[in-house]
Amino acid sequence: MIVNNEVSKAVAYPDKLVRFGFEMVEEVCRAHSCEIVVLNKEDRTTGQELIDLISILVSFGKLYGMGSREYEKVRKCAEEIKA
Repeated sequence: MIVNNEVSKAVAYPDKLVRFGFEMVEEVCRAHSCEIVVLNKEDRTTGQELIDLISILVSFGKLYGMGSREYEKVRKCAEEIKA
């Protein structure tokens, strides 16, 4: 709808609009004269960002067949960074 210029304003929470890549969606909206009104834009902690990153890795791992051994390495590394 945005690409077809059918809407002029989108109202959303950033994490509900897209899981990641909000900036890219923001650029598409800007290119098609659609304003994004962000509700409750709060700063995320490092832990919250890390949880998002792990969930993205798990999703892509399932999609591309990442084995559990590789996932465990990534998870351990993420836990070390978090600590």
